[in-house]
Amino acid sequence: MTKIAALVISDTEGPDILVRVHGEPLLAHTLRGLFEAGCVDRVVVAASARGLEACSEIVGKIPGARQRCRVFPCGADRAESIRLALDALDAFDAGGVPHDAILVHDAARPFVPPATVRTVVEAVLRGAEAAAPVLPVTDTVKLVDGEGVVVATEDRSRLRTVQTPFGFTESVLRDACERGLDPLADPPATVRTVAGHPHAIRLATPFDLAVAEALLLEERA
Repeated sequence: MTKIAALVISDTEGPDILVRVHGEPLLAHTLRGLFEAGCVDRVVVAASARGLEACSEIVGKIPGARQRCRVFPCGADRAESIRLALDALDAFDAGGVPHDAILVHDAARPFVPPATVRTVVEAVLRGAEAAAPVLPVTDTVKLVDGEGVVVATEDRSRLRTVQTPFGFTESVLRDACERGLDPLADPPATVRTVAGHPHAIRLATPFDLAVAEALLLEERA
């Protein structure tokens, strides 16, 4: 039987995961998507200190989440938040049985389809030391110099935008944390890519929130 955990990381300088979209906070959508994937056993949420109580209340309102999810304070940056979340997972999930995969997920990506979560997990279970969902780049990408002058055009056929959750083997994630690295910005040498999804956008601006609201209204009409 596989053992899968997820670390949900909130950026202290990023979007407010308590902002409501379609009547619910972003965090509620994020957690529900992870649990609906059907493969995640434990979730640790790293949230800002001012939002701990509200986040805990959100967890309590999701059926079955109270026993499987804990909320802890995040760190000064993402690398520290991931390390603290991993420490919190050890305390929460004491038992000594290693995890087959650990997901690191941006709390501001609340609408990642459960199928995408499963695909990331499956890639790690099949032997990838790390895996991430990506989308092809459709815009033309230009390189510019320090004065803003175009100097080259990138071959977009080889470019991808990356989403979360990232999936890691436990040993790879622990090694990154012990070295003080941000495993999303400095992943291991080999990261297997899987198909991402347009709905997995990061909601960082009012425009992003409006787009997400419109998508949900259309889906549920």
